[in-house]
Amino acid sequence: MKYLLSVLVFFTMLFSFAQDSTTVKVKTPKIVSKLIYGKTISIDDLELKFISLESDSRCPTGVQCVWAGEAIAIVDVYKNGQKLEQKKITFPNRKKILTGNLFSSETLNISGLNIAPYPKHNIKIKPEDYYIQLDIRN
Repeated sequence: MKYLLSVLVFFTMLFSFAQDSTTVKVKTPKIVSKLIYGKTISIDDLELKFISLESDSRCPTGVQCVWAGEAIAIVDVYKNGQKLEQKKITFPNRKKILTGNLFSSETLNISGLNIAPYPKHNIKIKPEDYYIQLDIRN
């Protein structure tokens, strides 16, 4: 009987002192979208088109390299159907990824996070297999 009573008191205390959820701060979730080679993605009144892969010198998996390498992608940015600019993005960027390296305004930041697929030893990647992962923040 004492055992049952102590278990009951333990569970009552356990569940009666829960956290107050009003003091918990939650970060805005990161939205990641794919921009596929040769395709266009629309975000609000913007359109982004991955037009070409200038180079991909990243060190393939299964190979030892002195330099990690980089991939360079060219993206056209359109607003309301008019071409704003052409962006050249380098992956990985030696600097910290700049917020809004594709587009930046007071209400919207679009950044290139990564380019995939990652090269593998003795496997050739077709240009149409590439895609850019975009970080979109409102």
